[in-house]
Amino acid sequence: MKVGVCQDSRAWDAYVAGHPHATNYHRWCWKDLIESTYGHTTFYLAVQEGERICGVLPLVGIKSWLWGRCLVSMPFFSYGGVLADTPEAGEQLLRKAESLAHDWNADYIELRQGQPSGDGWQTSTAKVSMSVPLLENSGKFFASLSSRLRNKIRSAQKQGLVARWGKEELAKDFYKVFSCNMRNLGTPVYPRAWFENFLRVARDTSQLLLLYEGQEPVAGTLITTYRDQAEMPWIASTPVARGKYSTVFLYWTALEWAAQSGFRRVDLGRCSPGSGTHKFKTQWNCQEIPLPWTYWVRNGKQLPQLRPDNPRFRLAVRAWKRLPLVVANVLGPRIVRAIP
Repeated sequence: MKVGVCQDSRAWDAYVAGHPHATNYHRWCWKDLIESTYGHTTFYLAVQEGERICGVLPLVGIKSWLWGRCLVSMPFFSYGGVLADTPEAGEQLLRKAESLAHDWNADYIELRQGQPSGDGWQTSTAKVSMSVPLLENSGKFFASLSSRLRNKIRSAQKQGLVARWGKEELAKDFYKVFSCNMRNLGTPVYPRAWFENFLRVARDTSQLLLLYEGQEPVAGTLITTYRDQAEMPWIASTPVARGKYSTVFLYWTALEWAAQSGFRRVDLGRCSPGSGTHKFKTQWNCQEIPLPWTYWVRNGKQLPQLRPDNPRFRLAVRAWKRLPLVVANVLGPRIVRAIP
């Protein structure tokens, strides 16, 4: 077996499509997304027997003057890591990743996967994903929700909020809501190009859902699909509209669509256990799935602690919330490109 950087996108995607444990973010298109949006260096490693691929590992190199260098699979998403036909192929990919980290002078490698990795790798579980198993139809799913949540959905439907589905043509309106929401949370925002490029590279499997009050966007989410699952990795709403249960209506509209479209579950994205977001998602009859991520760390270094709830960042979060929105939208994309 030989391991190297893959240049054949078709062969890569064919392997991913046939692997039972592949995730959406093992696909080749995200290489284009990350390179075109942030200019990061990517290393799409493949192990081969002859001409046949028998394992892959997508890696993205990130350089930061504040947090150092790292290799991540996959940054900005919740999933990634090694796909391999055999333990031997997987081990070859890990050893190649370690060698690459030494050559690239990386402080650590982060694989966003739960499977045990090789010797010298550590596991950290700080987040969970919230996955909603869908019933055969949206009516049965609606009936399975608590009466309190059903009443909130009905109340939101009476507020005059209008749902619109679209792609790049809604990106400006989505970003208006999303960037304000991120500033209010004290978190640097992605550039608008991130969402526009996402919709471009995954056009057949991604779309935006927005809620409007009159002509004003008040809530939105990006929905992407893979196999039998839909995912809502980014969700936002305005503070005023939340009083009209806009976020509840947004979730319900997306879940109803997913059930009617034949998807078997919806991933509501990752969150920290015990947080307000976690409590909100729990009411949708979620299955809580731990997200153990595995790390290789250079000798003398410690596991990265880049979570927003890290006490070291509390002062920065409070300060960010006070920034004028226009300033946050200029500074945020310059910072977030180095935060995987």
